Amino acid sequence: MMSKTTRAIAAFGLIVALLPGCQSVGPNTAVGAGLGAALGGLGCAAVGGRAGACLAIATAGAIIGGAIGAQIDERDRAEREAALRRAARENRRVSWRGSKTGNRGTITPLRAVVQNGRNCQMVQETYFKDGEPVSGQTTVCS
Repeated sequence: MMSKTTRAIAAFGLIVALLPGCQSVGPNTAVGAGLGAALGGLGCAAVGGRAGACLAIATAGAIIGGAIGAQIDERDRAEREAALRRAARENRRVSWRGSKTGNRGTITPLRAVVQNGRNCQMVQETYFKDGEPVSGQTTVCS
């Protein structure tokens, strides 16, 4: 049975997932927002956070994830995802650079967490597009 927190986060994620139907929101924005909301909220719930606090963290995750998703180019996505996995697996700071765009980012592991019985890593991510930084935290699970 899902907790109230998990249901609230799932509902929020569903709303965000439906955003691509809106013309002003691109698919990368919606995917980033959905992932940010889910990872932030579920990470909070996994460590015993209160429902209200977890919903607030999920909302912040959606905003940060949406901002990153809106700016990231599909060509950069594979580089970023590989860096996320490597940083979590090796527990060290990893940088990446888009081979065609020159956009870049860094992933810095912060702490280990257990989420839904899986070992995960909370990371700080900074993404630079055209020299402008976007920064936020996310959780990466193996």
